[in-house]
Amino acid sequence: MRTSSPALNHLWLSLLGYSILFGLLHRWVLPRLGLPEGAVLLLCGVLASAVPLVWAAADGMPSPPRPAVRPRAESLVFLMSLAIAGNLVLSLLSPRLELLWKPLGLTALPAPGGDESLTLPVALYICAVGPLLEELVFRGVLMRRLGPAGARTAVLVSALCFGLVHHDLYQGLSAFWCGLVYGWAALRYGLGVSVGLHMAGNTVAVVLQLLQGAGTAGALASLLLVGVPLVLAAAGGLRRLRRRAPDREPQTAAGRLQVWCQPLLWVLLAFDTVYLVLASFRPL
Repeated sequence: MRTSSPALNHLWLSLLGYSILFGLLHRWVLPRLGLPEGAVLLLCGVLASAVPLVWAAADGMPSPPRPAVRPRAESLVFLMSLAIAGNLVLSLLSPRLELLWKPLGLTALPAPGGDESLTLPVALYICAVGPLLEELVFRGVLMRRLGPAGARTAVLVSALCFGLVHHDLYQGLSAFWCGLVYGWAALRYGLGVSVGLHMAGNTVAVVLQLLQGAGTAGALASLLLVGVPLVLAAAGGLRRLRRRAPDREPQTAAGRLQVWCQPLLWVLLAFDTVYLVLASFRPL
């Protein structure tokens, strides 16, 4: 597959359409219809994802490359632990980041008392439908189109777009980290593995939320859910650093330059960054 400037322009426009449509539907259009949050999320995800997915089908995207290796259980556990451990570190850093916004009279934490009830339809979207659609868009379409620019560029750009499109500072940081993990998993093991990891990671987050009101037993279960992955991620990371040197990627400087020099990519990043800032920060 050849990555041409028109193809990349169409890609950035489709992702911009995804971001704008999701934002419009979720914040302004569908809530006025009085629909429950689960239905709103489902409609937003399906309709917004249709923009890049239909574009990819019309553009004649080739079949995905065959995975390099078959995943072992040990590797899947390590990747899942890596994603959870990264989220734990980011959650611990959030209070430190809040100290930066406090002198400005701002906070990026969710407003207390918001309607964030975890109903069954919302949980199904978070744990299953959302991860599937997001992996199809960001790893299935975006990363595959950027493949000729090199694996590192494809993973980084897809993770960056994935983080910004959440339009929430702390969710976006978490999504960026997980996007790096899921992107690497998709390249090495295939899209199905990244979908499974994404579903599992979101499910763990939902379970942790449910355990918050479960007293001492819930606190102990939460400690296990975050403590064990943290140990496994640290141990697995050290083991891999000792066992092998980092892979060398073929020289694709021209492809990387072509991607980063696309004006529409910067339009997309600027739009999502401004949206994220406006949607995340509120007065104390």
